[in-house]
Amino acid sequence: MQQIPLFPLSVPLYPGVALPLRIFEQRYLHLVSESLKTDSGFGAVLIRSGGEVGSASVWPLGVYVHIVDWSQGEGGLLHVQVVGRRRFRISHTERAEDGLLLGDVEWLPDNAPRPIPADCDGLLTVLEELKERAKNLSLKFDSVDSADALSWQLAQLLPLEDKARVDLLALEDPLARLANIAESLDRWTKE
Repeated sequence: MQQIPLFPLSVPLYPGVALPLRIFEQRYLHLVSESLKTDSGFGAVLIRSGGEVGSASVWPLGVYVHIVDWSQGEGGLLHVQVVGRRRFRISHTERAEDGLLLGDVEWLPDNAPRPIPADCDGLLTVLEELKERAKNLSLKFDSVDSADALSWQLAQLLPLEDKARVDLLALEDPLARLANIAESLDRWTKE
């Protein structure tokens, strides 16, 4: 177990996906400052209840992120670009004095990349269409060179319910994630 700072988000984040954050709360400005000084990261977790400002209850799975770019905005606003790296499971959370959420986490295994199966052409097409529609979201993606990358990018862009997003994050096997996503797409096309 390791204790890491947690950053609750109203949008999910998956490994290999970059997401812009706007930081203005003091506790998160301090978190970003420490992360930059120590070249460390923090946990990005999906909010289960509450909001990004104030206190929030979070789902028990998240992604460890690293800051890859930042800039100072007007009025003390900090613009930060983070990229998802490793998945983790939260066993316990507590609040620091400044209100920052801390979590005791267990790192989930990183498996060797698996090739994209030949029967996933349809999913690759869906991903390209989703990326085209999401250009204004400021998301950045690694190249789609593995089943992992394909599954994470689809999970990031598809309009899934929060529980489904967390369930995908829990799955270790990228082929199981892709099968789950394909089943969801089949269900939606029949509705």
